[in-house]
Amino acid sequence: MNYVLNRVQLSDLSRHPLSIELYGYDLDRGFLASVKRHGILTPIQVTQDLIIFDGHKRYQAALDAGIKEARVLVRLDLNDELAIREALIECNRYRDRSADIKLHERQVLQNIATDRTRERELAGERREALAVGTTERETARFSQYWWDIE
Repeated sequence: MNYVLNRVQLSDLSRHPLSIELYGYDLDRGFLASVKRHGILTPIQVTQDLIIFDGHKRYQAALDAGIKEARVLVRLDLNDELAIREALIECNRYRDRSADIKLHERQVLQNIATDRTRERELAGERREALAVGTTERETARFSQYWWDIE
């Protein structure tokens, strides 16, 4: 993994909707008090597009504490939505979470695996179509099983 440590304005960061869906934004009072007193001790992790995938609650606490800028780790190897979603869940794997949240995480990871499989299948179909000099539609339409499709 490639990381770059940067200092950014918190207003430049954006939240990933999966984090909201899985973990919400309920902040512990003690945690908020700690951020007000000490700042953000562990950098927020973001994509190159400044989308937070680890540190949503630190981000929220910093906003609530009036902090305007913070250190972030920019992860350079997250270049697609599936990788970002997977990293978001992996960063929370060893935190204390409810059984419902763990179940939801497992479902999201299964969906990611299914989406990746489908992407690989589509890429293979594209390569086959290019190899025979047709488009993907022509390949499907002239398949030996075309009568089953229509």
